[in-house]
Amino acid sequence: MPHTSYFLDPDFEINQHLDDEQLVSVVANGEGVLWLDIEEPGTEDRSLLLDGLGFHPLAVEACIERGAHSVRVEGFGSYIFINVRGIDYTTKEDVLETTDLSMFVGRNYVVTAHDTFMPSVEAVRKLVMSDVKYLMSSPSLLAHAHLDALIQVVRPALERMSDHADIIEEQIIDNPSESVLAEIMTLKRSCLSLNRALAPQREVLSRLGRREFGLIAKEADLYFRDLFEDLVRVQAANDIVRERTDTALATYLSAVSNRQNEFMKVLSIVATIFMPLGLVAGIFGMNFQYMPGLDFRWGYFVMWSLTLIAIALMLWLLWLKGWFSARMRALRSQRFGGFVPTAVDPIRLTVFAGRAVARNLRRRTR
Repeated sequence: MPHTSYFLDPDFEINQHLDDEQLVSVVANGEGVLWLDIEEPGTEDRSLLLDGLGFHPLAVEACIERGAHSVRVEGFGSYIFINVRGIDYTTKEDVLETTDLSMFVGRNYVVTAHDTFMPSVEAVRKLVMSDVKYLMSSPSLLAHAHLDALIQVVRPALERMSDHADIIEEQIIDNPSESVLAEIMTLKRSCLSLNRALAPQREVLSRLGRREFGLIAKEADLYFRDLFEDLVRVQAANDIVRERTDTALATYLSAVSNRQNEFMKVLSIVATIFMPLGLVAGIFGMNFQYMPGLDFRWGYFVMWSLTLIAIALMLWLLWLKGWFSARMRALRSQRFGGFVPTAVDPIRLTVFAGRAVARNLRRRTR
């Protein structure tokens, strides 16, 4: 697919849209700082990555092949290959999905590749255009900005998931229907999906921050260690939401059990009310010739009156217990799904990530 490039030459002039020959020349010269971004890499990009830039075939295949790849960081001598995962905001599913971001970090370049539009990459792109001389002062700082933005864009989805957990908890108290159970399990799956993406990235940031790779500038290792702490806080927030789903599930099961006990109590009341009526009907249903009251003219109507009064009394007691209103709520309740954790405006998300990265850069370089 067509790629975009930004090259800060030794004269601190920005050059864009370099062709393949110019990209290969820049990497070979080792001067300036280059950022090459490839969205939806395909087979046509394989020759550039393999032959032109000299990347390892396994790393190139991890960029080109679609699907989830393992989160890792590997050193290949002249460059570092980093594969991390971030939230996929292009999908509108009720279960959160993630997507890969691959990076090659060399002595004077950073190459990024991703299958879909990523707000984190777009946020870094806008920062580069606004303050190119600072952000592209070194490949390490540029790679750090990408990882920082990738973590920052997780926060809006987490906030939506936390707000949805509030709604679920309220719904459990009001009406613990099966739709609530479905929402609990869906939210729990989103938390687990996010945790599978975030947990391995702690090792990646830890290795980048402990000077394991010579290509990472000495002044940048502190930034990666600080970013590690940010990731820990984000993961802790996700763990809190996941714990709330576990608590909500336990509360739901308890509420359902209590409601079943309440229904059994109501049925016991109904049976108690009809016991004397059944006794009377059984007595007067006997086929004996000489029974008291058989000659009473209004006996049949009196029995029906007592029966209707008993039924009315039973219905009144059920209404006082709230059984009818509870059933109506259950019938009206629909799956209040439609909740999509990634339903965030891409423009606002990009602006949010860009401001967060810029703020962190200013704070860390004071």
